Amino acid sequence: MCTEVMHATFLFGAAFSNPPGLAFSRALLRCPDVAASVDDATVHVLAEWFQCEEPTTVRLLLQVVETFRRHGNMVTGAGPPIPPQSRQLQLLQPYLLSCCYSLDGDIVAETLLVLRGLVDSLRWPQSSSFLVRLTFTLEPFFEAESESLRLAAFEIYGTLLAKVKGTYLAFPLKHQVLNLLVLLVLHLADRNVGVVQVCRPALRHAASILGWSRLKAVFAERDVWTILTAVLKQEPGKALWFLRQSVVLFKSPQAPIRQLAVWFVGQISRVLDTDVGSGMEEAYDALKSMREDPDPAVGCLAEQTLHVLEVKERLPPRTSTSCSCLCGRRL
Repeated sequence: MCTEVMHATFLFGAAFSNPPGLAFSRALLRCPDVAASVDDATVHVLAEWFQCEEPTTVRLLLQVVETFRRHGNMVTGAGPPIPPQSRQLQLLQPYLLSCCYSLDGDIVAETLLVLRGLVDSLRWPQSSSFLVRLTFTLEPFFEAESESLRLAAFEIYGTLLAKVKGTYLAFPLKHQVLNLLVLLVLHLADRNVGVVQVCRPALRHAASILGWSRLKAVFAERDVWTILTAVLKQEPGKALWFLRQSVVLFKSPQAPIRQLAVWFVGQISRVLDTDVGSGMEEAYDALKSMREDPDPAVGCLAEQTLHVLEVKERLPPRTSTSCSCLCGRRL
């Protein structure tokens, strides 16, 4: 390493002794040789500064992370041996994700922007641990009222699903893909066209991850009602899980999504026994509250669904359960 680079590296480490020095450090990092020479000790100092709540400091730190990414310091290699620089991602991961919970909306938006670029650069399965954790971090943003935050979250999630290749699949990821499936389908009715365009290919990738090859064409071409019906037919044993996902979406700020969630609860109730326990009771109580939904169409559908459930409770038990009864599916 040349003398100039060694001197710059020394200054880079010293610059972290005070917040204004971060701007100088970011400038130094534009040199690839300096970025490549950053050691674990310096990254730990950087991580400590992430705990600062001052927006200007956090914004500079996010820019430093983006600089690392562009130089490849945070990107895990395609195969063994793993470059030492990939440790920077492991060290900074929890601090970077914590910025998603900042009370400063601008910081949250910038963090999602950095994460979107980072996910583009990462590879599966080398970065599987970080990507799995990211799916859980993104969850609150899928129902954000902010159009830009919601779109960014779906774009990151769609890119993440496309990264998953081969037979290696971390169990938490498969679980989370299933846990977000109803949400992903219902957002085909999102008022943001960009979200809709992201959800369609994301569903195809989800089908691949779950091993539902038969449903790829359905996810790619059919309408929301057909997709929901196909999902329930594919996994009738997970009907209660889908029910709970739908009830959560009763709180969506978008009326079309709330309406679809109510409709799907009605369809699920047809294949569930009335004695499934607290899950159905919670759905029943939630439907009662949906009668007062500010959107008349949602309230009317909730009223109709409750009536159907009450009639079903008075009927004798059926000898078999089938999804073939899922006809009359238009709202």
